[in-house]
Amino acid sequence: MQEPSLDHWTIIFLIAGAHGLFLSLVLFLQKKGNSRANRLLGVIMLLFGITLFYYVAFWTNYIEVLPSALNVIFILPLTFGPLFLFYFKQLYQEKLHQRDAWHFLPATLFFIYNFPNYIDIEWELPNPAWLYGTASYVPRVIIFTLVVLAYAVYLFYYLKQKYKNATLLPSQYRWMLKAAICYAGFAVSLAMYYVLYLTIDFDITHDYAVSFFMAGFIYLAGYLGYRQPEILSGQIAETRKAASKYAKSGLTTAEAAFHLKNITRYMEDKQPYLDCELKMEELAQQLNLSKHVFSQIINDKLQHNFADFINQYRVKEAQRLLSDPTHQNEKIISIAYDAGFRNKASFYNAFKKHAGVSPTQYRDRILATPEQKKRIA
Repeated sequence: MQEPSLDHWTIIFLIAGAHGLFLSLVLFLQKKGNSRANRLLGVIMLLFGITLFYYVAFWTNYIEVLPSALNVIFILPLTFGPLFLFYFKQLYQEKLHQRDAWHFLPATLFFIYNFPNYIDIEWELPNPAWLYGTASYVPRVIIFTLVVLAYAVYLFYYLKQKYKNATLLPSQYRWMLKAAICYAGFAVSLAMYYVLYLTIDFDITHDYAVSFFMAGFIYLAGYLGYRQPEILSGQIAETRKAASKYAKSGLTTAEAAFHLKNITRYMEDKQPYLDCELKMEELAQQLNLSKHVFSQIINDKLQHNFADFINQYRVKEAQRLLSDPTHQNEKIISIAYDAGFRNKASFYNAFKKHAGVSPTQYRDRILATPEQKKRIA
């Protein structure tokens, strides 16, 4: 057996692994912000740190003195992709479901397949060559790397969809994009490692590339955690000061515009205004905003109070119903209730304020026949 030894690269990776373990502890103990996102990022840091330690042991031959059970670390790359995806979802405040556990199916199957190698027992059951022989090694490697690469592609797709739908702040997108790039670099280098291992004379420096991106992500998180502590708290926001009326409350002009776009889209898509009992606190909570921030945005950006903001949508809905010939015999008060108004008086007042005419006049004008329109003119 070759004498175990360290070199400058393995020492760097050991330090990175220790850094990852330290950051994982910080994240697990972090009480502020999104605790679920903190824990997921902490798990990623922990597993990266453990994997780096194991890889160093493998390169330096210290692996010979470690228990066989630690070979399970070789399948950890199959868990990194799902963990990054779950972390992104938690930052976006998406709820994780039990069905999401299927993302760990490849790791589970590889664990079951290799289980005898973790407990130092002789494999006494039938072991057909197509499943356990040397010829099956290449298909196993291909499946392994394809799964790892598939998550690299999907993470970018996920972020593109969220950014396209204006559901992420620019700073959130930049942080997640950097994290996705680190994972993608790890996935590609892992795939190249196996390609080089199977096709040409292998050099240990090819193996180091796999760990480079894990170490890079650890140091990236540590650096940004120092420069932007809100990242490690799970609350990512723009920290650049804006010389605007929003700076006093901590809300920048860019953030206000971003939130207004989300508010408008939510109102059009989800139609929360149809609930006649809707309150500002409830709507702000649905939009993941504080009541103060929500109020500030509609007051400063739209020059509306909450009642006017909601009523303009209800009036538009009432106009749509009043313009529909299938509702021409429906009572005005029924239209008001269907549009989200609580009573006839508030409906008439809001309608005349926003439409300029009464609901009856509006319906008569819209549904009038050509001859009636001529007489009106």
